Amino acid sequence: MQERSFTEKKFVTNNKKKVINILYLITFLISITFIDYYLLPKTSANDTIDYYIENVGKNRNGRSKNIVSYNYYTKKRNSFSTKNFLVEEDAIEIEYTLLLKSVTAVKSKDADYTKYLINGLNPNGIELYCCFVILISVALSLKILLSKKAVSENTFYNIICFNGFLLFVTFYMMSLF
Repeated sequence: MQERSFTEKKFVTNNKKKVINILYLITFLISITFIDYYLLPKTSANDTIDYYIENVGKNRNGRSKNIVSYNYYTKKRNSFSTKNFLVEEDAIEIEYTLLLKSVTAVKSKDADYTKYLINGLNPNGIELYCCFVILISVALSLKILLSKKAVSENTFYNIICFNGFLLFVTFYMMSLF
């Protein structure tokens, strides 16, 4: 079988370096969030829950409503989400990250609600998995773009659109939770 060879279009060669730099920037920003969440020291503060919002989903036939999660907002402008678990106490102690102020632990005098958290990069949170998928996609995209082979215009557009879509989904999940 004969392998087809082609030359890169001018648009691809002119913008390849910009896309590579953007992919490096995405990787750097995600690594900063992981360092902030898992390595840097946390700050604790006493706070009170100001109000909460229920996120409601419907079943397949659209009749019964199920509570998916609760979004909590505190007096000191912290916010966090729990999955199917209502924090009934108002006085809580919050532990949050140094740079991004992401809530990592929620405790009251009677209970620890940390295992119910789904916001940020918690192991139960969707954002952690979105970041992993973005990192895998960026790694594969960089491997393709940095290879010695020419990149077709369609491949170049697919890389841009797919990574852009993943970023959109991640930011949307961050706004929900």
